[in-house]
Amino acid sequence: MSATEKRKIRVFIASPNDLAEERRVFRSAINVLNIGFGDGANVEFVALGWEDTLASTGRRSQGIINQDIDNCDVFILAMHRRWGQEAPDAHPYTSYTEEEFHRALERWKSTKAPEVFVFFKRVDAASETDPGPQLSKVIKFRQHLEETRQILYHYFDSPESFLNEVDRHLRAYAKGELPKADQRNDVVVLPLDALQEVEKAKQIALQKTEEATQASQAAEEVRLKLEAMQLQMAEDAAQLAKEGKIEFAREKFTKLVTETTNIQILFLGYEFFFRTGDMDTAEKVIGKWMGLSGAENRTSHTAAAFGNLGLLYQTRGEFERAEEMHLKSLVIEKELGRKEGIASDYGNLGNIYSIRGELDRAEEMYKKVLEIDQELGRKEALAKDYGNLGNIYCIRGELDLAEEMYKKVLEIDEVLGRKDSMANAYGNLGLLYQTRGELDRAEEMHLKSLAIDDELGWKEGVASDYWSLGNVYQTRGEFGRAAEMYKKSIVLFRELGSPNEKKVQDLLNKLRGDDTTSESDAKK
Repeated sequence: MSATEKRKIRVFIASPNDLAEERRVFRSAINVLNIGFGDGANVEFVALGWEDTLASTGRRSQGIINQDIDNCDVFILAMHRRWGQEAPDAHPYTSYTEEEFHRALERWKSTKAPEVFVFFKRVDAASETDPGPQLSKVIKFRQHLEETRQILYHYFDSPESFLNEVDRHLRAYAKGELPKADQRNDVVVLPLDALQEVEKAKQIALQKTEEATQASQAAEEVRLKLEAMQLQMAEDAAQLAKEGKIEFAREKFTKLVTETTNIQILFLGYEFFFRTGDMDTAEKVIGKWMGLSGAENRTSHTAAAFGNLGLLYQTRGEFERAEEMHLKSLVIEKELGRKEGIASDYGNLGNIYSIRGELDRAEEMYKKVLEIDQELGRKEALAKDYGNLGNIYCIRGELDLAEEMYKKVLEIDEVLGRKDSMANAYGNLGLLYQTRGELDRAEEMHLKSLAIDDELGWKEGVASDYWSLGNVYQTRGEFGRAAEMYKKSIVLFRELGSPNEKKVQDLLNKLRGDDTTSESDAKK
């Protein structure tokens, strides 16, 4: 290949026939990549799929399709509800889509090519509860991928989000910056208080079951046994999520949130779907929860439902709807006199106002939370309150006040032994000192943060610490040390699939340009 000739990257897409729009979007993504990114990276992506065979032969020939799979550089599998067209001539595979995937996978096992990407379009919980033969196979396939950990897979919600995934993965492939499948570390740890409520409810159900048995109340005994069984299933699902067996946990939670009327289970299910990014299912769970607790009722369950709905909207960036939900929750919590709930709502409102840039309103909310937490003696919460206020003061440029707040966080965390929070406080102080131009103190703080994050094995924190140290050294003019820090940061962010990788890479590129310029000026 000549220096001016573009490197061709052949990309094959396989999917059942329920993703026609995504197949169209795939070709749009290829065209867009070639117009912009491809020219800059000197690559040309070539889209392949059964449509190309149909256009060239007038019929869909699996043999010719398989030739494209054998010659592609990237193989993309997209799935939704269907397993694919039956393949009586492709034993042991039960569909042509399955045959195509395994053909690509077997080639990858022997030659490490093609690169294989798998994407699943999210399915609503009701459908997954009663999936039928096609969707059942898709669910089992997801679980198989998770168990074997050979292939990374991702979820998408719409043709637009599929386009973004294709674009992101193909860019990373062209640049040689893909994470490895065995670097995936998906674990979901659900809230301890929610798990404790489920355990408490299970013990009560078991006790009442025994009482119903002794009283010969057969119908009540059956109902209570079912409730205890569902509560145990919720505990099992939470344990699977903690072990990183997300697809198996998803299967259990999907069934539970569809069948149960127990609010504790719905709360745990909401937390699972929220934390795994399935916002549509999380919202539906809240809808069922709200229906059981009653949107017009003044109960702690209704307040919690409004509060969690507010968090969901905030995550989506729908801040006005989020504010509305937290205010509804706040009204109920005040009527009930539940100070913990009131503090939570004030804190969430403070976060919304802070994101909007309404710093005075945010400060007002955080101070109200601080007052309640001081009254209740909640030390961990106090550290968070001081940290939030420190961030507000830092944004305003009130650095002395910010420093005072961050030091209060450290005082509390040192007593409580909360190393993760200490690392964050050290990092914030480092940024503050750097803003002041106190680079030695800034370096000291970032090194302390790095030591803790490294001890805890928190890669994202370590990557951020290297980034911050790189900024300190660059400001000092120590370009070699700065480049070393940036490189370490980039490696970790790349492993994590973090968008921060590009930000640090841009800094490194700029640094190299500045360094080159400095060297040439010195030679003159």
